[in-house]
Amino acid sequence: MANQYSITVGDVSNATLKELKRAGFKTSQVIDAAIFVLGADTLARITRWTREKRNDEVHQQGDEE
Repeated sequence: MANQYSITVGDVSNATLKELKRAGFKTSQVIDAAIFVLGADTLARITRWTREKRNDEVHQQGDEE
């Protein structure tokens, strides 16, 4: 049975999903495939890495001001 989620994505993710939609892919299928292939552990590592990178960028911008 299908489950529905409402998500918010950043600009880069939005552009990627729009590009894939233009290529004929459904957003839900793209996200489902990514989760299936990558798995929970890999997605958790990617999420932690992304958070750290974004936090570092915010701190660097604050230091430059």
